[in-house]
Amino acid sequence: MLRKSIVVNRPQGLEARPIAELVQVASRYESRVYLEHGTRRVNAKSIMGMMSLQASAGETVDVTVEGTDEVTAMKEIEAFLCNGKLNVCAV
Repeated sequence: MLRKSIVVNRPQGLEARPIAELVQVASRYESRVYLEHGTRRVNAKSIMGMMSLQASAGETVDVTVEGTDEVTAMKEIEAFLCNGKLNVCAV
């Protein structure tokens, strides 16, 4: 299991379009993927769950990935949340 705190570095934060894209990224992997923000923990493969997360640009989310392809999944999710700038937004 991998866990990482990541600052959302997308100008629009996690609103409708980026959420739909992130759900597609997470769904490519067999691993279980969860995002936490505040008191909410949601399945990153669930569009409805992700819509309830309400993470804005500059806020930190905790990403948990567990499964056979967790390393690759974590790298791609981090790259997405960091708007393509890896290691710029890890806490």
